[in-house]
Amino acid sequence: MSFFKDVNPHTVSQASDGFKEFKIGDNHAYISKVEEKPSNSGNPMLEITFCDDDGTSIKYWIVDGEFKLSRLKQLYAAFGIPMGETNTNKWIGKWGTVVCKAGEPYNNKIYNKVHFLRPATGNLPHGSQPEQSEQQSYGYSDSYASNDNFTDDIPF
Repeated sequence: MSFFKDVNPHTVSQASDGFKEFKIGDNHAYISKVEEKPSNSGNPMLEITFCDDDGTSIKYWIVDGEFKLSRLKQLYAAFGIPMGETNTNKWIGKWGTVVCKAGEPYNNKIYNKVHFLRPATGNLPHGSQPEQSEQQSYGYSDSYASNDNFTDDIPF
């Protein structure tokens, strides 16, 4: 058997390029991997890998510092993780929404990066929608309407 047995111009041209990227905007994703490691400056850091059903992945970092707790709170709320849960193995498979924006140029290419996280709304793949009670316990809801009987008469 030869390595190049099925290699020809047609098979190579029809092959997937293998690179997929999260789109700018909302991406329904699940947590596939969480690693604790040092940042480039030596601070403790979590490296979280989000994936979607298409095999696309993106990394997100939470570094020990000024925004550590607010970023953790956002992650917990967005992915339905109980507040203060430190067993990262329990995070695996949780679904939420990863909102991306264009990143800074790197090697003459701009790769999208995680801008922020928020709770998933709508139908997620495989019925993985967080329970409504989980979303409400973090102060989020699918309905942003208030019941204060206020009527806005501004025409725009």
